[in-house]
Amino acid sequence: MFILKAVTLKVTLLAVFVTTATADEPPKGAAPLDLSGKTVQRLEVSQSQIGFTSTKVFYTLADRRVVVVIDIDNGKKGFPVSGKVCQFAKEATPEGMAKWLNNQHSDGLFPDVPEPAATVKLPADACRALESKLLGQKTVNGTTYNEYRVEIKFAETKVNDQVRLQEFKDSVKVYVVAK
Repeated sequence: MFILKAVTLKVTLLAVFVTTATADEPPKGAAPLDLSGKTVQRLEVSQSQIGFTSTKVFYTLADRRVVVVIDIDNGKKGFPVSGKVCQFAKEATPEGMAKWLNNQHSDGLFPDVPEPAATVKLPADACRALESKLLGQKTVNGTTYNEYRVEIKFAETKVNDQVRLQEFKDSVKVYVVAK
């Protein structure tokens, strides 16, 4: 009987130790989203079948099941920037997320794709255009567009309790109808 109590005590101490060790670790989802990381897949889309449109940039963090979507408006002065963070369920595969992403900027070729479990619109002050530079002109389907290089910046932003967007800068091309 004495041995049984000793075993119970050891198991209890082990359970307390494990609980304490994991409680001191930060939650796994609290790590910041680093859009400049080596594993981030970046896709910039600014053209449709009829010509240039607002530029969308997709930053996929497959290991975190997150896609950050940024939209740079090509129809308004100053290149307004907006964005959202799409979080997918743990069951979503990188392949499924890639098909979802494709559907966001193309003809929706893939019918069975995972949908985000949560989508959070970024606050207006979280992303903005810093400066732009005219690079030249391009003509598509008889319409001439001015091609700009636009520098954008993301402020560090708490998206929700699990996700925090880290400060980040990027450069994108935006096409505006020439007047």
